[in-house]
Amino acid sequence: MRKLRFAILVIASWIGCIVFSLAAQAQIVTKGVFVGGGQYVDIHAPLSTKPRGFFKPGKKAPVLLYVHGGGWVKGSREKFYNLDKFANDRDWMLVSIDYRPVPKTNIDGQVKDVVRAINWVRSNISRYGGNAKKIVIMGHSAGSHLVSMVAAKKLGGKLRGVIANDVQAYDMVAYGGMRGSLPRVYQAAFGSSPENWIKWSPVTYVRNGTGGLPPFLIMYSGSNYDRRKVLAHGFAAELKKKGARVTLFDGKRYRHGSIATTIGTSAEVTRAVERFMKRVLR
Repeated sequence: MRKLRFAILVIASWIGCIVFSLAAQAQIVTKGVFVGGGQYVDIHAPLSTKPRGFFKPGKKAPVLLYVHGGGWVKGSREKFYNLDKFANDRDWMLVSIDYRPVPKTNIDGQVKDVVRAINWVRSNISRYGGNAKKIVIMGHSAGSHLVSMVAAKKLGGKLRGVIANDVQAYDMVAYGGMRGSLPRVYQAAFGSSPENWIKWSPVTYVRNGTGGLPPFLIMYSGSNYDRRKVLAHGFAAELKKKGARVTLFDGKRYRHGSIATTIGTSAEVTRAVERFMKRVLR
């Protein structure tokens, strides 16, 4: 009886190790991939992209390309919160990118950095198991502004969708007028010239454009809720005028940070992103 119990314990331990090992390998991570211009990306691929033999290639996963926040002056591509697990659990790939901060460059330079990463992904991601024809770009805070700029100026090629998560910089003239002045972090990035405010506002290029824009998910939090809501809805209205499909997510119960950090763990915000992704990736 003792031998039987011992054998059961050994088998149970062995099974536990296998389960733990599989859980630990729930993704294939490739860090620090050089994309040019001093930039790097980190790739988090689901296990479904792994070949299962010579005649059984892995699946090509849709790509969620993520642009971090940090007030345009700081941040890291490692700051993606739960997005790797969120994406990989749904057989999507996460590509987290970096870009030069202000004052090493300005917003024009940051937009170019994001475009460089998108172009690299489109040309190279199939080697890592990604589907270059199914790219959604997403940003939080300053990253939300940058992905909106890329899409509004039509610099990112054909995109399946854009997820703009909680920023007030869609229309800098309107934002400055509502506040009365710019906060310090905005001053550092946008300066004091109204000409730059207009040049670096995504709404400028939507208004002056001819349409052909990708679908947008525009998310806004409860931090300075009334102002964020007005600015988000105003940008959405301009996009709709040009024929873009727009989904708005009212994240009043979230703060500026938690509307990003809880994607994958909080049902409401997770469901909003997941539904949008599934719809545009069909």
